[in-house]
Amino acid sequence: MDALKKLGELHDYVKKNYEQGKYDNPNHQDYSSREAYEYRSDPTDDYQMGFSQALKDHEENQSFKVYPEKLVNLGNKVSDNKMQELSEFIAGYNDGKKIFK
Repeated sequence: MDALKKLGELHDYVKKNYEQGKYDNPNHQDYSSREAYEYRSDPTDDYQMGFSQALKDHEENQSFKVYPEKLVNLGNKVSDNKMQELSEFIAGYNDGKKIFK
C-alpha cells in the first residue's frame, strides 16, 4: 500500500503545481536543441510538466527523483488509463533527466 500512497502523493504534487501555474510558461528556457521538447509543443501538458520539473531540479542542484514508472504504466493499463497524467509526467521527467546524464 505504500506504493499506492506515494502515487497518490505524486498525483497531488503534479495537480498542485499545475494549479499554481508553475508549468504554464517555460519560455524562459532555450529548448531549441533539446530533442525531447521538440515534439511536445503544449507547455501545459503532463509530459511537459514533468520535463520542466526535471530541468528545475537540475537548475536548483537538487537530486533527481526516481518515480515508479513501470508500476504507474501497469496501473494505467489495468485502470483503463486513469493514471495517464502520472504516466505522462514521469515520461517527461525521465526525458528531462537524460539531458544531464
